[in-house]
Amino acid sequence: MFRTLRRLTVAWLRAAENVALFVGRRPWKIDKFSRLIQPDVQAAARAIGSARVVVGIPFHQEAGNIGTLVATTQRDLEARMQDAAIVVVGERRTRPILIDAHLPPSSARVKVVTFFKPFGFAQRPGLTRRSWSHWAILQVANRLRADVVFIDADVRNSEGWVNRYLDAIQQRGAGVAVANYVRRFDEDDAIVHIWDRLIFGAVFRKWIAFRHGGDYAISHKLLHGILDDVSIMRERAYTMDSAVMAHVVRRGGRIEAVWLGAKEHEPISTRNLFNRLPDLVHSVFDDVDRHLSVVRKLAPGNIAIQPPEIPAAPMRMRDLIGSGFRQDLHRDMASRFHASAQDIRKTLGLEACQRFAAIADQPLAEQVFLSPSHWANATIRFLARYVRSRDPATKSRLARACVPVLEAGILGFLNRTCDLMYAEAFAYLDAEYQPVFQHTWDSLSRRLVLYRLALLRRWPARALRRLGRRD
Repeated sequence: MFRTLRRLTVAWLRAAENVALFVGRRPWKIDKFSRLIQPDVQAAARAIGSARVVVGIPFHQEAGNIGTLVATTQRDLEARMQDAAIVVVGERRTRPILIDAHLPPSSARVKVVTFFKPFGFAQRPGLTRRSWSHWAILQVANRLRADVVFIDADVRNSEGWVNRYLDAIQQRGAGVAVANYVRRFDEDDAIVHIWDRLIFGAVFRKWIAFRHGGDYAISHKLLHGILDDVSIMRERAYTMDSAVMAHVVRRGGRIEAVWLGAKEHEPISTRNLFNRLPDLVHSVFDDVDRHLSVVRKLAPGNIAIQPPEIPAAPMRMRDLIGSGFRQDLHRDMASRFHASAQDIRKTLGLEACQRFAAIADQPLAEQVFLSPSHWANATIRFLARYVRSRDPATKSRLARACVPVLEAGILGFLNRTCDLMYAEAFAYLDAEYQPVFQHTWDSLSRRLVLYRLALLRRWPARALRRLGRRD
């Protein structure tokens, strides 16, 4: 009884909040958090004094790595001969862990500062994971008028990273410097970045190496505009760095990829990776939906900026995939396909649905084959239907139903490239997959304006039907 009452109360509060946001057009949750964090932001700025660079490290429970990471970063910053600061931001529940971590002391040139999420603001969608800490660190950097670099707290080989980021921003004039590194498929988010790279590049005509990686840098010149853009802290953002880069791309800013080699960090489980995929699809599709007016101004046929050539990395794709990852990916794809078969058939048609059913029923994951054109056509059809829909429940179903399509495409790509070197595999991705995704988007996106007009024409009739059902 108590649990039911609590759920009803939460649902009522969320509904009231949505009404307030719709009527007032004010992101009051974000405003509230910004007000609550101001004392900590001011205290951090006073402790730092002045800095040209702020390195932000969102902390979760990486007690075994945080001390070494801060010490390495501090040495890199000392070598640059610039006033700088390292700001480590943690959750309230991890405060004792961070306090006991014995961080290196501040030096005359590089200050080390910590603070925690304020009381009065619980974990809520849009302010969870790294997003709230990135938002707080951006406010510290903006107050100091400093360039900001973000590094995940679990990174184990960050030596020299800060210098490469800052060289791109301070010497070569980039607005954002984003990491381009080797990531594993079985213990990291490599499939996340491949899929986003294809969609974002096709729609926004911009190649970005790892838009959701958590490791990137921003010029101080962009901070005010970022903090003034409420869409960056929207509830559906998969990670805040992806929203920041969408903001910069929409405004024509320059994003430079910085090659960092292989990323070493604490591995994640395949189950956690697979569970993130619906949120990823929802977030990337929502980027297009929210900024369709900007996307429509991009003339079909404009070629996305080509990625820089990847240095020869002595790594084979087979070693990055691992021994059982393709089988795990295939099992997860089959399970999700059978759960969403009806939505897949409704979106793609019977023939395409049967194609994915055959992939789901394939006995060996290594034998899965899905051509770039079939993968692109299925994905872009889901995206087009997502953009045409105005119903949040429908959007959620479409995001979930697109996940097995995503997994089937990734599995086909891995089977095609497992015997190649890393650089060869990604050159193949850019040559064979990216142009097909862009051409497919161009052909379907021309119809979106007509779809929107049709929805406006049907809206009064749909509203009357819904009122009739309630009566």
